[in-house]
Amino acid sequence: MVQFGKQEKKLEKECPDKIKAFNEKAKKRMATSYEQLNILMFSNFDLGGDFSCDETDEETPAESKEVLTDVPEEEVVKVDPFKDFPKGNIIAQEGDYVLTPSLTWQIDATKNGPESQTFIFYSAKMAKPGNEYSVIDFIFDDDTEIPNYMIIPIRPDESAKVGDIVLTWWQSGSGMKRAIVTNASDPTAPEVNYIDIEWDNPAQTDGVGIGQKTEKIEPNTFHVLKNKWEAGTSVAVKVNNDYKVATIVNVSGDKVLTIGWAGIMKIYDKNDCVALDIIPNVKVGDEIQAPWVGKFVNTKVVKVDKKFGRVWCDDPHSDDPMIVPFGNIATTLDIK
Repeated sequence: MVQFGKQEKKLEKECPDKIKAFNEKAKKRMATSYEQLNILMFSNFDLGGDFSCDETDEETPAESKEVLTDVPEEEVVKVDPFKDFPKGNIIAQEGDYVLTPSLTWQIDATKNGPESQTFIFYSAKMAKPGNEYSVIDFIFDDDTEIPNYMIIPIRPDESAKVGDIVLTWWQSGSGMKRAIVTNASDPTAPEVNYIDIEWDNPAQTDGVGIGQKTEKIEPNTFHVLKNKWEAGTSVAVKVNNDYKVATIVNVSGDKVLTIGWAGIMKIYDKNDCVALDIIPNVKVGDEIQAPWVGKFVNTKVVKVDKKFGRVWCDDPHSDDPMIVPFGNIATTLDIK
């Protein structure tokens, strides 16, 4: 209901039905904010004396002064940022946690192309699974239907043991992360270290670097990575004469949808991808390949930390070693 001043209160008492009719008219004209409703109402009332409570005065000259606010219709976009990637079924139930980029980014990529769009996969929940599209309950957006290839389901009811690599998200931060289990006294809610946060990240919480910190994660918010080619595992992708590291989002036939360096998503031929071991079998002194700024280089192992899931190796551009997470180590790439 529009609020009136002293003079308008008098009109409200003298002809409440008329006032009510004006209110309904204002609402029907899609004046959606308090200010817009006031503009509409007082443009109908000529407070200089033209307004009348006479029921026969349905159309007054004052109505020609009505101010209408055009509310543009929001463009409806069917989310499909990678139209060439096959759409398929999804294994997830209503209420399961999933990982997917923000809806805004997916819409922007659909309208403008994904080539220059940066993506981060956040936690969300499955609202209604479907054969090609599913409705997702986004944390910061309305429930919306998106293609299944943009969704990574988190398998519910999983348990883990010390040393397992799990797929989850940074639960005291945000964004999809792999983590290594450091304490499994409660296998359904283990304590983990996020191996996808750089070990020497200078940011700290409670005096501990965020890359070295452990935290307990909630039940049903993770699953154990067991096999190559799973969503959340890494591949080395041959691009021209180089190999670049990328994380699998979806695999369909001979196509692999990935998210890589700087959050750029791309589709690659499966034949151009080398799936990497989730837990590498390497030791000090081994010749390996590891990503430096996203591109694999030849290097040598100087330390393996099995508790925190990382490999220290020679940095070709620094006296300090590179610290590479489990899952991003290769041993068979032909790099010149």
